[in-house]
Amino acid sequence: MARVTIAVIALQGAFSEHVFMLQRLPELVDRTVEIRSFTDFEQHKDSIDGIVLPGGESTTMAILLEREVGLRDGLKQWVQDGKPIWGTCAGLIMLADTITSTKIGGQSQIGGLRVTVRRNAFGRQSDSFEIPLAIAALESYGPNGQGSLALPGVFIRAPVIEAVHDEGVEVVAKLQGREGREGEIVAVKQGNVLGSSFHPELTGDVRFHRFFVDICRNAVVARP
Repeated sequence: MARVTIAVIALQGAFSEHVFMLQRLPELVDRTVEIRSFTDFEQHKDSIDGIVLPGGESTTMAILLEREVGLRDGLKQWVQDGKPIWGTCAGLIMLADTITSTKIGGQSQIGGLRVTVRRNAFGRQSDSFEIPLAIAALESYGPNGQGSLALPGVFIRAPVIEAVHDEGVEVVAKLQGREGREGEIVAVKQGNVLGSSFHPELTGDVRFHRFFVDICRNAVVARP
C-alpha cells in the first residue's frame, strides 16, 4: 500500500506537534503539508490524502477560518466528499454538527460529524489532566514505547461528546477511571471523519496518528 500525504491546518494550536508525529511514520507518510490559507488549500487539495485540524481555541479558530475567505467552505466540501479528516480538541468542536456551551453569539463551524460536543467540558486550563485510555482500535499496533497498550490521554480545556446522532458514528474511546465522568465519549469515527477530545500529539505515543494514517491509506485504496 502506497504512502500518503497529510495536510495539517496551521492557523493556530499544536499544528507543529502533529507534523512531528506524522513525520515519525516515514514508512506510511510520504510527506506533510502545512495549510495556512485558502490559496494553500487550493494548491494542495488534489495531492493530499488526509487533513488534520489541530487543537487550539475553537472560537479563535473559527474567526481565523472566517478571515481566510474560502478555507472553511473548502474544508466543508472536503468533509461532504467523504475524505479523511481528523479534528483534535478544538478541531473536534469545529467538525461537530452541534456545539453546546459556546460563547455568546455562538460560533461558526465546519460540521459534518453527526454528534453534539460540549466545549470546555472539564473546566479551565488548570483543570487539565492526563489519564490512560484503553482503545480497542489501537490494539493491533501493540504496546507503546513504555510497554503499555493504553494510550496517554491528555485533556486540556477539552470538549466531550455528549451525544451521537447517527448509527454510522462509531465510538472509538470513552473515559475510564475518572470519577464522576466514567464512560463519557472522547473519540468517535464516522466514515473517514475522526474526532478526539484529547491531544495525542502532546505525547510520545504515535499510535493514534497511525490509526488516522491507516484511515487515509484505506481511503486511497477505495478510490474509484
